[in-house]
Amino acid sequence: ISEFVKAAGVPFVVKGVLSVSDAVKCAKAGCAGIVVSHHHGMMPYSVAPLMVLEDIVAAVGKDMDVFVDCGIESGMDAYKCLALGAKAVSVGRHLMPFIKKGTDAVSGRIDGMTAELANVMARTGVRDLTSMDPSVIHKRPF
Repeated sequence: ISEFVKAAGVPFVVKGVLSVSDAVKCAKAGCAGIVVSHHHGMMPYSVAPLMVLEDIVAAVGKDMDVFVDCGIESGMDAYKCLALGAKAVSVGRHLMPFIKKGTDAVSGRIDGMTAELANVMARTGVRDLTSMDPSVIHKRPF
């Protein structure tokens, strides 16, 4: 990975990180960030990103940006990711059906998700994205 980081000449981000040990390797290799992702369940045996996100952020979040994707379909989903420490959230697959309806439909759905996020932030007393806190997420034991 470090050879790719050096050769890229731009900030390098690795997608598909699902363990603390892999996140640490990416940090040591000089990555600017990682995407915690299981590629939308294409590997059915892999751990879901939200199950490891908080531990990964705790391990490397000071050294690089930690993003997350997979299964983000609402502002509430984005809220959970941000509360667990993600710097940003990617939405892809959920928006695909809206693409067929045009850019206004995609934009409208993104606006809707943003409104959902703002609503749940207001209901939990989170004034801005820098005030996110994992204590608002109930974690069930495995």
